[in-house]
Amino acid sequence: MNKGGIRLYYKNQEELSYALRNYIDNYFEGNIEDEDLEEKIFSVIQANKNKFYKDGEIAKKPKQILGKTRLNVLEQILEKKN
Repeated sequence: MNKGGIRLYYKNQEELSYALRNYIDNYFEGNIEDEDLEEKIFSVIQANKNKFYKDGEIAKKPKQILGKTRLNVLEQILEKKN
């Protein structure tokens, strides 16, 4: 499932976090619609759960790279999808 050229798998937490950050920043700049952002975020996190979560929580590295505002957006998307 490689919709719209999105990459699903990342080799480490840092790469994954920067990709998520870029998606959310594009959304803030008005370049991505809500539904498109939600689909991308959800797909990428589903494919990289082992890198994104640690002990049932979002891992430290993604939290640092994403920052509070982006994390809020991301958490809202995940809540909506679950």
